[in-house]
Amino acid sequence: MSPSSRKGALRVGIIGAAGLGAGRLIDILLRHPYAELVSLVSESSPGTPAWSAHPQLRHTSLKFEDFNIKKLSSCDIIFSCKRPGETFPFIQEILAAGCRVIDLSADYRLKNASEYPQWYGFEHLFPKLLREAVYGLPELYRAKIAKARLVANPGCYTTTAILACAPIVKAGIGVRYPIMIDAISGVSGAGRAPKLENQFIAVAENVRAYRIGNHQHTPEIEQELTAAATKMRRSKANPHSIRILFVPHVGPYKVGIMADCFLRLAEDESLPTVDELYQILSEAYAGEPFVRVYPPDSLPQIEAVANTNYCDLGVRVDPRTRTVVVISVTDNLLKGAAGQAVQNMNIMFGIEETTGLVGRL
Repeated sequence: MSPSSRKGALRVGIIGAAGLGAGRLIDILLRHPYAELVSLVSESSPGTPAWSAHPQLRHTSLKFEDFNIKKLSSCDIIFSCKRPGETFPFIQEILAAGCRVIDLSADYRLKNASEYPQWYGFEHLFPKLLREAVYGLPELYRAKIAKARLVANPGCYTTTAILACAPIVKAGIGVRYPIMIDAISGVSGAGRAPKLENQFIAVAENVRAYRIGNHQHTPEIEQELTAAATKMRRSKANPHSIRILFVPHVGPYKVGIMADCFLRLAEDESLPTVDELYQILSEAYAGEPFVRVYPPDSLPQIEAVANTNYCDLGVRVDPRTRTVVVISVTDNLLKGAAGQAVQNMNIMFGIEETTGLVGRL
């Protein structure tokens, strides 16, 4: 299925290849010097040209295929872009064939199987795989990702919020109270499925909040921030789990997420300065190729990260309310999905991490 076969290239398959995130993944992989697309699976439209779902691919001869385990088993790496709960029919067979898997759904992100009925509405069928899967946030788990055969690629809201807050809570700041995360995403975050609330007439010149307090990304963010908080210096040991109030919104634009994260401090806690917080973030992400920490006199905007694999961070302090505010922006289809998935693939196969991901994508 690749326009050219490259000796020594990674053989790549994509399941659920007709989705928006999968389209961006295909874009990146076609430009990747060490990847060869072997199979694009779309069980809803086998035999149709890939450009029917992704018009930018009209210059290629790529076609969607039905699920073929024999062909997929010949791949080195499989990306699953299916909806939550839809990997269960094939995940064991794919792994048993020796393929490594990067899953872009939420099927392997939560470590506690008992949370799936509450947040996703289904029982998890493979709790052992939850324990094996590595959470695919390179800035936190790079060494584990390199050895993993199953990587749970984080979601877009979660990537944006966790990268903002993890170094702060690791330093023992803002861990006593629930963290407020107020976030807005471009409409592409809702995927390709047609819904009345995502039609142009509902989205244009409008901002809409939704799923306040029960969004499925809530436990994922809490899980990873609690893990970060447990790494605090022993003198600041925190016996409490991190809790968040997550308020997501849909904005009138295509791609990009801005998460405003509010961490409140008690009266008996020392309030950090902006310079101290900038130092915490800068040290945490020193050398990270895709995290940019803004100096104290500026704040990030979505325009700076749209169509890139970057996460940009800025920080402020409000002394009057004793609140630390971290602003985080990403492209929800790239660092929040396809770009991060390729970043994980590069790490898993010992390829330079930035390969295929530099600049505008």
